[in-house]
Amino acid sequence: MDRHPYGAFAMLWTGFLVLAGACAWAQESDNPLRTGVPQDWTQHHVVFSRDALAQHPDLIYQEPRILHQLLQRGQRANSSVFRGTETTPISSRNASHRDWSVPLASGRIATEMFPAKYSFDPGAPPSCANDYVVFGLDVTGVSGHQANLVAFNDLYAGPGGICGGPSVMFAYTVTTLVGGKVPTSPVLSLKGDKIAFVESGSATSVFHVLTWATGPGNGAISKAAVPGVGNTASMTSLTFAAALDMRSSPWVDYNTDTAYVGADDGNVYKITGVFNGTPTLAGAPWPVAVSAGFFLTAPVLDKNLGLVMVGSTNGVFYSLDATTGLIKLLTIGKGANHQILAPPIVDVTNGTSFVVDADDGTSGVLVEVDSATMTVLAKAQIGVASKSGTAVKLYQPAFDNNYFNDPSTGVVRLCGTGATDITPWQYAFGFTGRIMNTTAVFSQQLLNVTTARCTGWTEFFNPNVNGGTDFFFFGLNQDCTGTGTPGCVVARTSDVSLTTANVPGGPSGIVVDNYSTAGQASSLYLSSQAAPNTAYKFTQNGLQ
Repeated sequence: MDRHPYGAFAMLWTGFLVLAGACAWAQESDNPLRTGVPQDWTQHHVVFSRDALAQHPDLIYQEPRILHQLLQRGQRANSSVFRGTETTPISSRNASHRDWSVPLASGRIATEMFPAKYSFDPGAPPSCANDYVVFGLDVTGVSGHQANLVAFNDLYAGPGGICGGPSVMFAYTVTTLVGGKVPTSPVLSLKGDKIAFVESGSATSVFHVLTWATGPGNGAISKAAVPGVGNTASMTSLTFAAALDMRSSPWVDYNTDTAYVGADDGNVYKITGVFNGTPTLAGAPWPVAVSAGFFLTAPVLDKNLGLVMVGSTNGVFYSLDATTGLIKLLTIGKGANHQILAPPIVDVTNGTSFVVDADDGTSGVLVEVDSATMTVLAKAQIGVASKSGTAVKLYQPAFDNNYFNDPSTGVVRLCGTGATDITPWQYAFGFTGRIMNTTAVFSQQLLNVTTARCTGWTEFFNPNVNGGTDFFFFGLNQDCTGTGTPGCVVARTSDVSLTTANVPGGPSGIVVDNYSTAGQASSLYLSSQAAPNTAYKFTQNGLQ
């Protein structure tokens, strides 16, 4: 189990918490948009270490994702921040029940895409009415029938829970194109009142910003409403690409109210006025032509260096100057089935980025890159992967809580394959200073099944479980408990502790909400990847 170390770092960490609290107070006083806590796909793609953050304290103001993580990771057990008022340890609850699931009719979250969770007030107990989770569905919406943007509240339900739900907060069809779907992950405003997302169809991509509303006109998932028709919701729409966008979720820079998003034409687009104005395409040098004819990952913005980092299915990793559009690149993939599928993870305090490719000409690899120079700092092998001749899809790693204190005490974990076969394995790599070691400190076969595949990983540190538990969540698409059994979501708390729960076809991307000790309030959210299409909530501890 990875524990949060205090010891000699306590005074420094306390100072950061005071500064972070001051930032949060200043932001909330000066700008009412900076209140709640969004948890979406972007949260785990910006990492930092507190020793390096001391050299760049302005990032606490510039990047709310750092502020939110700083407050969360620095709390001792039963802190009053980001939790409710109940003090019963989660681990002592009755574990005989399962959490809720809701059918999504014909829809599901697309592969490796994420829902988004909003916690309304981190200083108060979890809210049944105001906390919500939203699912963008990879299905064409039909008014009065199938929804493709669905949100639930009354989330903290089940035996011992504080809510009576889940309840459908809204169910909209947001389709404006022939065959239009929501194939990527939504992003929330800091106030939680708006949701940015991409609709794709008819060789066109549209950037939408929905201001949602509850009340009449928000039907069930199979009786979808149109925003603004029979309800007070509204939606702005900006056509940004004459191409589909099947993999690139938008990244929002809250500080400048700007979004970056890729499309399947290989261009990266910049959109201004996202939540606080009118979404508008930025002019020259945008869009920036990056990898014509190849799909792009979602971009990640390094606020310290002013660089937009993005990968491509051509196996090349790119940085774009956020002002000038200047491109630097690093070729990583070289084999027949090479491709970078997951967005990079960017350490904005140590100037490094991490990308995964299924074949660099020798094996599958996890590569650490110097973000400014786009040179390789370390390359770790994670099995034969696509070098086997069979295309294997590999996705993002996750960093343990110790990394955020000091990289040299931390590890990064992810899925790969066997060294000589394509069964799924898990790997962990340590660090010397900021540089990743290339010899695994831990590796283990997950299933002896060559057709089984892993999802990407998500990490969440909860100080209120067993004195502090670092959870890692990921999924397997099949055969979790034997041949012919379903896929599953996996919770990992140590090298020998794996807990699973059945999810047909394995899970979508996994979003984790908070570390409240209130009943049913420390959870994770996802959708199944195979029929029956279902939205799930599980508790962090025990996947109940």
